[in-house]
Amino acid sequence: MGKPLVTVFIPMYNCEGYIGQALESILNQTYANLEILLIDDGSTDQTVEIVTKYNDNRIKLIQNKENKGIPYTRNLGVEQANGKYMAIMDSDDIALSNRIERQVYFMERNQDIDAIGTYYQMIGGRLKRVKKSNITSPEEIKVSLLFFSPISNPSSMIRLRTIKKHNLKYNLNYFVAQDYGMWLQISKVGKLAILPEVLLQYRTGHTNITKRTKTKKASRRKQILDSIHRDALSFYNFKLSSQELSDFNEFFNDNPQAALSNQTMYQIPNILKKLTDQCHNDFDVKLFSKITQKNFTFALSNHRLSLLKKIRLYKKTVGIRYFTFSLKELTFLMSKHIYRSVKKF
Repeated sequence: MGKPLVTVFIPMYNCEGYIGQALESILNQTYANLEILLIDDGSTDQTVEIVTKYNDNRIKLIQNKENKGIPYTRNLGVEQANGKYMAIMDSDDIALSNRIERQVYFMERNQDIDAIGTYYQMIGGRLKRVKKSNITSPEEIKVSLLFFSPISNPSSMIRLRTIKKHNLKYNLNYFVAQDYGMWLQISKVGKLAILPEVLLQYRTGHTNITKRTKTKKASRRKQILDSIHRDALSFYNFKLSSQELSDFNEFFNDNPQAALSNQTMYQIPNILKKLTDQCHNDFDVKLFSKITQKNFTFALSNHRLSLLKKIRLYKKTVGIRYFTFSLKELTFLMSKHIYRSVKKF
């Protein structure tokens, strides 16, 4: 049996400084049965001209007549993809040479998995950190998606049959976090996993979409994340009051500059307890508590609170069913707080 066709999808917009490296990292993959689908979303620089210089019959270039936005372009990518799998690649990142080979190997041997992400290395800044997730299994990811997305979008590979069978679409109203919304939709009908291998170099330290939206459109970004949270909680029949939902969304907000009210700090342990009490039908309670505690600790580490307040709030959750005191998590809270405090100077 021949190797299945993989569509590598690269959406582009004004990325002349990086698209050459990104494209070459795919052209030089150890896995050769590729369709490389590049969709330009109305670039005004030399992006398209750079791509057209490459002479490889695997390249398929589509140009939007005008800037349509990333959700529209992602939906067009799904529509135009011909592969059994679609690997998503950002125009400023670099795929390791065996990325596609390793992901196909995993997907072919795990037919019940509908999408995967991988570990990745951050490049472009002063530190080349490797980002690993301790949440990798389908059940762990299903819980985590109630709070945050644990999957790095540009490292992902999707089984296209699942997307097309269920007519899943990226939400056109999500100018950010459209990938988070898609992972949630896939999790409702299938399974997601994270392959514990570093297969991508993710570029930071330059003006990208995520950086711009966090600083200029934080309020609108929060509205989108709130919408995804409501969808996830509703799908699994969690019952929170309007005030509890507001406090939940305030706490599980990925903007580290957001203020955290005393009301939310007081209520969040009660909300977490309520969620663990209601999770029986769709989740294993012990696993749900374990992953919820991890997401709580991660969110707490991002908020602008004194270290003493963080430690006190962490300790208040330990009495919740199956929440346990973890020296490792407490150390993480403290080290991240100290790092951010030193970074300011």
